[in-house]
Amino acid sequence: MVPNLPVPIPANEVPGNLVTGALWNTNVYNGLTFLLNRPLCSVWQNAAQSVPNATNTPILFDSTNLDTYGGHSNTTNSSRYTAQVAGWYWVYGNISYSTNSTGIRTAAINKNGSTVAGGFGSNGGNTAYYTTVSVAVPVLMAVGDYVETVAYQSSGTALNTAVGSGQGSGMVVWFIHA
Repeated sequence: MVPNLPVPIPANEVPGNLVTGALWNTNVYNGLTFLLNRPLCSVWQNAAQSVPNATNTPILFDSTNLDTYGGHSNTTNSSRYTAQVAGWYWVYGNISYSTNSTGIRTAAINKNGSTVAGGFGSNGGNTAYYTTVSVAVPVLMAVGDYVETVAYQSSGTALNTAVGSGQGSGMVVWFIHA
């Protein structure tokens, strides 16, 4: 994991200044290091989760593929990615639901507990296949803000998320712009 570097601020130098090691590190090396190692997190769900009927339910992610800035924990608030650097993030979430043909299935991206505008997707149920709903949206986050992928289903009973055999719920959060 790369140390949590701040978003670089380009230098505004004047002709005649010498390029010192400190100037180079601050204005060139650190900027390039940040751009090549932006915050990126990829998590997924390895254990099925029960989603109650007609209840917004944050998806719990118990497995981490990549987390370059340490914004996710598999054990504490495992539904969340918490921004370590302020800026715009591309947030993608998908939820796989077990087979059931009644009602709808949705996925939403929430920031600090509220649905992000444009961060909502839905689909009908299916008895032959798992139903997967995906959503992606840019989200402006300050340090300490968090995002979650939130499930909602209306089958009339609790419905598990689907895991294994190529199915599963996941979330990817990627810093895209200061």
